[in-house]
Amino acid sequence: MAELIDLLRDDDIPDTGVRFSNLIGQERVRDVLTRAANTGRIAHAYLFLGEDGSGKEAAALDFARILLCKSDAERQGVNRTNLPCESCDSCAQSRKLTHSGLRLLFPQPKPQPPKESQDGIDAVEQYSTAQRKLMDAVLAAKVDDYYADLAVSGGNEILIEHIRSLRQEFRLTSYSGGWRIVLISQADKLRVQAANAFLKLLEEPPPNVVFILTSSRESRLLPTILSRCQVLRFSRIDRETLRSELMTRVKVNEAKAEAATRLANGSWKRAVEWARGDPSKETAKVVELMRDLLRGDPGKIDQLVDFWGAAARSGSFAGLLERMSLWMRDVQRYDADPGSVSEFDWDEHLIKFASFTEGRHFEDALAAIDEARLDIERHVQTSLIAHNLFYQLRRVLFSQAANQA
Repeated sequence: MAELIDLLRDDDIPDTGVRFSNLIGQERVRDVLTRAANTGRIAHAYLFLGEDGSGKEAAALDFARILLCKSDAERQGVNRTNLPCESCDSCAQSRKLTHSGLRLLFPQPKPQPPKESQDGIDAVEQYSTAQRKLMDAVLAAKVDDYYADLAVSGGNEILIEHIRSLRQEFRLTSYSGGWRIVLISQADKLRVQAANAFLKLLEEPPPNVVFILTSSRESRLLPTILSRCQVLRFSRIDRETLRSELMTRVKVNEAKAEAATRLANGSWKRAVEWARGDPSKETAKVVELMRDLLRGDPGKIDQLVDFWGAAARSGSFAGLLERMSLWMRDVQRYDADPGSVSEFDWDEHLIKFASFTEGRHFEDALAAIDEARLDIERHVQTSLIAHNLFYQLRRVLFSQAANQA
């Protein structure tokens, strides 16, 4: 299937109180999924595309809970109450992500080799106690916050064993509980074998099964998988919605909500992190790094490479790059039109930096940062990423060549 087409006018939609209580913003997505739930026109496969923190998995889990709610199944579209009802046993189970009709697949580490010869399906059960604790912790965090990452240390791909197990389950088991929902998080991490195995499920979908795939990397998905899904695109959340929801849900004051919103770049997850942290302290790390690069002392830059390139700080380095990218985009905006960007009046470091680097090639600096972030995802050695990036930024923003540009 191609992009999802809205088949009904707004006045054709029954008012049945469908609730996406965990989803922030994304009104168009709400409308499309509400129509599907209200009319019973449920696609067998959806693909939710959007940046991290836009709410793809929050929408997927809210939609799954709506479909799994027993109130929906029992009333069969007649005088339905708010869905999910939060009163039936099904809602209690789906709230904890333990419902037998809900499966979550996400990148996981490879299991320990079986001690005895077993087939591929059984091998998936050979996780060590430590691995299981890590995965249980990830799922527990997801129960508490639908915007939490389904990410486990060492989990780089969705394993073919899990797809085979899923196919086997659908072949051998019957299910009388209504819908079955399979959420495949980060579907772009289905490697070729796993993707091809999953494609067979899409080509001959089991009855009453809804697949919901999420991804922020459309280009890495098999075109054949894309063509068999109804696609919903998640936009960056608008700033007014972020600011309002931060004050309502996170209980921060307006000033902190405004600062977090500006730094979040349309991501609810990042907005919450900024609101609960100290934006000025984190931004100061970027400012200090830029000062060191400006001074240009090779010994100091090498020390920075050693510090940020340490394997133990790979996660911290990824966070630094994200903050650096946001800060550099603000510098670029200020450089383009200083008079119209009043929101930066309080940020003296940004204004001084923008004044000093006026007219520099900020696009090249941002491209270098973005490439470094991609290299982290590609598992390039962190010290090599840091070395290349710091010297590139030094050349683009502060070198003699840059001064003459």
